[in-house]
Amino acid sequence: MKSVLAGLVGLLLLSQVATAGARTDSVQKLASEEISFELHSGYLVVVQGSIGPLHGLRFVLDTGATHTAISGRIADQLSLRRQMGSVINIDRSVKTEWTALPEVEFGPIRAEQVPVMITDLDYFKTLAKHVDAVIGLDLLRQKNFSIDFATKKVRFGEIEAGQHSTPMLLDDICIKVNAEVDGKPLHLILDSGTPGPLIYEERLSNRAVDYRILDQAYGNRVNDGVFRATVANVHQLQLGGRDIARTVFLTQSPTKGVLDGIDGLLGLAALKARRINFDFETNTLSWTN
Repeated sequence: MKSVLAGLVGLLLLSQVATAGARTDSVQKLASEEISFELHSGYLVVVQGSIGPLHGLRFVLDTGATHTAISGRIADQLSLRRQMGSVINIDRSVKTEWTALPEVEFGPIRAEQVPVMITDLDYFKTLAKHVDAVIGLDLLRQKNFSIDFATKKVRFGEIEAGQHSTPMLLDDICIKVNAEVDGKPLHLILDSGTPGPLIYEERLSNRAVDYRILDQAYGNRVNDGVFRATVANVHQLQLGGRDIARTVFLTQSPTKGVLDGIDGLLGLAALKARRINFDFETNTLSWTN
């Protein structure tokens, strides 16, 4: 029997398009340092924001996306100039269009001349009504922030550390964390756009990790149709010395040379947290259950 990997959002990495001349402005401190959000399917964080003259838009916050993406409908409304490029989407390279936004704003975050992808976001309709943009790490990393699932608020700026913590390994492409599966190391991309741990199956086999297959699952990903995965149980998956999950999604590894050293993705829902904090000053992920 096949189960649904609800609304899997494709990982958007490794931009291969030239963005010369495009820049992201420094974050400006506004009066409000927090913004309300809607939570869909137990993991998808949706906030309101604006792009240029368009207000009341719906943005998904996705730490697994290197760059922000907008729907083709928004690009058409603003008559934006387009160019072709490509990104890595979970396990393969995908062609996509790019443009530059005159201005993006959500909560206290405001940036100008932001290079973004243009893509079809209609697959979000089954999860979160319509979505106008996916806000990636390019904007999210500009300021420390905390996702409070109890109050449905995203708070920016000074944040209180959680009960549990682990280092974040941050580069120009993604946030990585070091986890352990049955005592073996795993290097995972921290991805709020994924519903749970998604691991490249070959990496488990290479580490001689035992797992039990439970089911097959499917979902959708950016610009690339249906995505299939295997649902499995491992004995133990830990982050920061804490048990976080036993059930994982398995998929094929990317082409050799693409995402080498990465073993998969870690969705925030796996932490089962009331509050999750991203501290970019100390490069620390912390959470409170």
